[in-house]
Amino acid sequence: MTTVFGIDIQKGNIRSQSAAPHFCLVRVEDGKVISEEKGVSIPKLFRLLRTELPDILAVDSVQEIAPSDKELFSFLSAMPAETKLVQVTGDGIKMDSLPTVAARYNLRFDKTNPLEEAKASALVASFGGGFEVVAFEGVTTVTVSRGRSLGRGGWSQNRYVRKVHGGVKTRAREIEAKLAESGLSYTVESRRAFGGESRTIISVRAPRLDVPVAGMKSGDIQVHVIPKRKDKISYLPLTKKTSYVIVGLDPGTTVGLSILDLNGNLLHTASVRAQSPAEVIAEISRVGKPVVVATDKAEMPAGVEKIRRAFAAVPWTPKKDILIKEKYAAAEGYEFADDHQRDSLAAAVLAFRSFQPKFENLKKRLPAGTDIDFVRAGIIRGKTLDKILSAPVIRTDEETPEAEPEVFADEKDLEIARLEGEVAKLRKLIRGLSEDLEAKDKAVKKLQRRLSLERNERTADILLSEEITSRDRELAQTKKALRKEERRSKNLRIRLDRMKNYVALQAGDGCLAIKVMQLLSRDAVKSVDEEMGVNDGDILYVLKIDGWGKSVIRDLADAKIKAVIFPKLTYDRACEQHLIEEFRRINLPALSGVNLSPRVKGKIGVVNEAAFTKSLSEWDAAEEVFLKERRHEEFSGMVEEYQVQRRREVNVLGIDPATLPYNQTVPEVVQKPKVKPAPPVQEAPKPKPKPVLKKITVPETQKKAVQKEEPKAEDIFSAVLSAYRKERKKEMEKTENG
Repeated sequence: MTTVFGIDIQKGNIRSQSAAPHFCLVRVEDGKVISEEKGVSIPKLFRLLRTELPDILAVDSVQEIAPSDKELFSFLSAMPAETKLVQVTGDGIKMDSLPTVAARYNLRFDKTNPLEEAKASALVASFGGGFEVVAFEGVTTVTVSRGRSLGRGGWSQNRYVRKVHGGVKTRAREIEAKLAESGLSYTVESRRAFGGESRTIISVRAPRLDVPVAGMKSGDIQVHVIPKRKDKISYLPLTKKTSYVIVGLDPGTTVGLSILDLNGNLLHTASVRAQSPAEVIAEISRVGKPVVVATDKAEMPAGVEKIRRAFAAVPWTPKKDILIKEKYAAAEGYEFADDHQRDSLAAAVLAFRSFQPKFENLKKRLPAGTDIDFVRAGIIRGKTLDKILSAPVIRTDEETPEAEPEVFADEKDLEIARLEGEVAKLRKLIRGLSEDLEAKDKAVKKLQRRLSLERNERTADILLSEEITSRDRELAQTKKALRKEERRSKNLRIRLDRMKNYVALQAGDGCLAIKVMQLLSRDAVKSVDEEMGVNDGDILYVLKIDGWGKSVIRDLADAKIKAVIFPKLTYDRACEQHLIEEFRRINLPALSGVNLSPRVKGKIGVVNEAAFTKSLSEWDAAEEVFLKERRHEEFSGMVEEYQVQRRREVNVLGIDPATLPYNQTVPEVVQKPKVKPAPPVQEAPKPKPKPVLKKITVPETQKKAVQKEEPKAEDIFSAVLSAYRKERKKEMEKTENG
């Protein structure tokens, strides 16, 4: 019969000195509530513990009875050695709420009622749930010392000291006799004093429960029995319960592993590269016993199947391969580090969700105190609920009947036995894997033969379908040409839309449409031509002139555009760089946009028609002046060139050019006719006569006209040219006649 006390704070606080805590106390024997009590103080609780000596004192959290480790050590020291302190909500690191723990045993209670919480804690502990709080090692110290001061009156001092010290020694020897009778190992450390011993410390190598000595204080002697404290308080499971889990696996070079409990909580996740099946099996075994092994493939991979067989677990596979977006949706709310962990986690979660409806229905049909995880594992394996409930459940190793007396084997022998057991399991696994490998090899060979036959058939079909190949090639070329035409059609549609906008602007009242060109270059002209066209009579608005050349001006002249407009700053730069002069040479109007105020939107714009006409008229007037000056410069250059040539001929004759004004006679060189050479017997030819100079006279009327009015350059050039031609003609006639 197991007696359990369950407590929970009713009022007060353990940390408060003014408001001492009072507890609700519930007694439970063999899973049944015996009594309930309220308003139990801590002193009364210890009196009840020493009087009734329950097996377990259950609390939902040790913070309710001891807020620090020091106070917890003191509380455990004051408790009877026969009573265990059990924390039902966790091991101090991984903690769950009391309702969550109670739900594992199908218990329901009112969370706002401390008496109900105390009852739930007691029932959970009676069913084997919770963790025992262990604060002491397996060594107990028994200290025998003086119980009162040596300065007592009415006695002779020495006689009184001998009596006290002798009593300490006597009591210590009695305790040693009890320990020896119980077969316990111990050591004794004594402090000698007058007439006996003042203090004796006995260290017993046994837990406090096994030491047959109780603490006491009687007269001159006191005995303290104190177990040795551990460096750190530990929590041990009250029962060695099997943890049933659901395992998700993603096989491959890097193995993804995710483990859930039967409530859907993530216990472990990892991704390990190049890990053998035996290592994966060992890692899963450290977490729990798998009842389901799941994968994200519709057909379970061979590596996952090997691990499933090692645990004899239930396989779970989806109806079809899980998609990436479905994996992310399934793993939402859980933490994972990479794609392998995500895939294994998605498989485990979906497997849990497939069994979750059955788990929900079980809670309504199970009696209180039933281990729900044990029942769930049986349901997953296909057992009926009646068969599961009728089967005995062994919660602890202590409940297993011992057929033989316990034998304490050497640690080395135990390790050898454990390794031999693992070797036997691995050999069995290898035999199964070898059989699977042979079957797979046969299946692979069969599939290879089938694949070879299908390849041969397909090759024959391909060889007989050259026409299909030719048509496919032609179809590809046609598609390529179609895409090219589609792009061209798209560009033409864009160009057509821009032309429509341009035409619409051209039709505006009192406005002329202009086409915008970013830069005065051949590439920019080509771009505008491709997009909207550069036609006869167009007006271009050029924003920049960086890097201009004469070739682009000739291209614009060949296109017969109407005019080019520049912004003010650009026009000023064009004047500085003599660009406007180049436009004037080809008579292509280049106007400033100062007075035109063009409005631009995208690649088209408008300009005021009246302002443009006025600017164009001003350009034409300036162009006439420019052409007259240019012709005058050309004639002046020709006259100067002729005069230079005549001066050169006069210099040959030795005449001073300063004495020959343009209206004076110019000596003419008259050459004699050439003499034919005489035969060799004749005399040597006579020397050539000197040339005779003739004067070219100018009419008197012409002289008077020149004196009265200075001749123009064109008239001078015409008169000199005609005189020169006449003289040359006479010279040629004389040469022919001679």
